[in-house]
Amino acid sequence: MRHALVQLLRCPRCRRGALRAEAPAPVLMFGPLRCPECRASYPVAEGVADLVLEHATAGGLQRGLESRWVARSYERYVRPALQRALLRRPLDTDSEYLLYRSLLGTPEGPVLDLGCGTGLVARRLAREPAFPLVVGQDVSPAMLEEGVAQAREAGATVDFLRAQAPALPFQDGTLGAVLMADSLHYLEDLGRLMLEVARVLRPGGRWVASTYAPPGSASGVLHRRVGLHPRGEATLRAAASAAGLVRFERVALPPLLVLKAEKGSAEVPR
Repeated sequence: MRHALVQLLRCPRCRRGALRAEAPAPVLMFGPLRCPECRASYPVAEGVADLVLEHATAGGLQRGLESRWVARSYERYVRPALQRALLRRPLDTDSEYLLYRSLLGTPEGPVLDLGCGTGLVARRLAREPAFPLVVGQDVSPAMLEEGVAQAREAGATVDFLRAQAPALPFQDGTLGAVLMADSLHYLEDLGRLMLEVARVLRPGGRWVASTYAPPGSASGVLHRRVGLHPRGEATLRAAASAAGLVRFERVALPPLLVLKAEKGSAEVPR
């Protein structure tokens, strides 16, 4: 975990204090992060900060994604199988990445890969010349452990942290973009998520996400039971607008939906 990331973090407990390392260093591998406001302490191990407040028992599909076996086989077998099941005819990996990359534009600050899994997209972003700091956030320790190993093997500099969305442990207006590559449908509280995304983005910063359109009513019940929450374009557009995001656009390759919205500024009219 680089010092540049530590400077962006906000205490998830009191939601006021900026987190600090005990001993400032360019790279923090071990040792706690502390909040000067509420004195909360968060462990750091192998360069990954654990900012989860309370351990909650994972249910449904998320429980499987916390398995080490699933994490180790995620990119080669599990992710493609999930995409085939949910999207029927998913994009190939290169096409998917190019779509995300084009919608991200030129970020003017750090980029958060929210629900990063093993960091498949984060690694490619981090290896682009002159690209800003890339942060991968996930709640699964197994996914993050595999993500760290994969990034090291690929020679990609990605900073990983463990935190529970929809709350985002970043200070206001610090991120140039928030990417949710194939992870939006794992979050139930869409309204709170969008408010958090709008809070942490810099003016003009972009939110880019992919999901899939809701299936029929019978299948929809099954999806919710395993912890999936697909939404249609109208619902997603309304949630982005309610959070103050503007310039909502989408690419529809049914049932795949890829979305982009921006945080407004004086130069970006509503």
